[in-house]
Amino acid sequence: MVVTAEIPKPDGPVRTLSVSHDSESRRLVIEWSDGRVGRFPYIWLRHACFFPVQGRPEQASDAAALMVEDPDLPVIGRLDWEDVSVSIDWSHDGSTTRHDLADLRRFCISDAARVERSPPAKTWTSNDASDFPWFTPRNLENPEERLAVFEHLLTRGIVFLRGFPTDRKTLFDIADRFGPIRRTHFGDVFDIRSTPQDNLGNRAKVGATAHNAQAPHTDESYRHGPPGISVFHCLKTHPGGQGASIFVDGFKAAERLRLADPDAFALLSTTPVMYRAERNAEERFRSWQRMIATDHEGAVRGVAVSDRTLAPLSLPEDRIEPAYRAIRAFEEQLAATDLMFERLMQPGEVVIFDNHRILHARRAFDPMAGERHLQQVAVDREEFHNVMRLLAEKCGRDDLANLDTDSGVLAQR
Repeated sequence: MVVTAEIPKPDGPVRTLSVSHDSESRRLVIEWSDGRVGRFPYIWLRHACFFPVQGRPEQASDAAALMVEDPDLPVIGRLDWEDVSVSIDWSHDGSTTRHDLADLRRFCISDAARVERSPPAKTWTSNDASDFPWFTPRNLENPEERLAVFEHLLTRGIVFLRGFPTDRKTLFDIADRFGPIRRTHFGDVFDIRSTPQDNLGNRAKVGATAHNAQAPHTDESYRHGPPGISVFHCLKTHPGGQGASIFVDGFKAAERLRLADPDAFALLSTTPVMYRAERNAEERFRSWQRMIATDHEGAVRGVAVSDRTLAPLSLPEDRIEPAYRAIRAFEEQLAATDLMFERLMQPGEVVIFDNHRILHARRAFDPMAGERHLQQVAVDREEFHNVMRLLAEKCGRDDLANLDTDSGVLAQR
């Protein structure tokens, strides 16, 4: 069977060369002009026609129709095509389903296709970050240029912007471009403003509003779903030039740990640890997180590291010391000087980063010498990914529109 339908692709159309079925392996087989071969199990095709996104928009009223079929039940009696779709007559129940060839290409389950739909992560060092582009308000206005900002954030986990006003409204305007702002017990916005120590009581040296140095960390790992995309907006720089911000690519550090200490990597990617926040009357948070989250193929998808909320380990006695050794080994990788990109943020500068990947830190500063003021909001990762796909569709970037983005520190794919 030869089909001449063309499938859109960023570097040109791909023709569907042949469609056939293998009754022995129970697969629909499609060959495309770029050499890719898609093999679709019968049960996959049946599910695709039930799934509202690809198949019928309505659901049958009888309860049995809501159940997945027995995978051994479907049998293809006849194949045909009409324009750009494949028509299948099923002999086991007399039904007919139609499958769009573009959809079959888009959701192909070959190894190569699934890799293409995985989010591309480009790890970086401090030297790499020094060469990252700085975007401006103009780049957020044009859809194609805004998509370039999104793509940089997706692949590198961080993006830098400058030239913005230093009023409170600006932070909300920027964040809204990336998705709905997430509200927590901190409120919509978190003011990271230096305060004299006398006003903070026994929490003077704890938290972002203190003035001491902070180690590289991810935010709010004590939540089951930590904040996703963090947006930092600088309103005032410390007049003494202190309190510089530091950013570290957690994926790069995790991959270094995998090579340097495979046992430590294996322990931290399989053994959850408890993060706990009970710093004030409004906090009684507890959550188990893996410090390094990997998917089913072993790829790093998220990191969760916070020295201030990591609780004393609750593990079997014989695993306590190995776990602490593994944590220390990871922290040593995160503290490598060539991974720390340091920047004294200036008024009107904005840093947006993936809190499930990028760790941030801060140099100490003297709060009595003058005010240092940043503001922070967060957007959930799935909201950012959704906005990115919609924007990519608008810009004709099918590669970004079809990404199967991961769930970061919650990755269990």
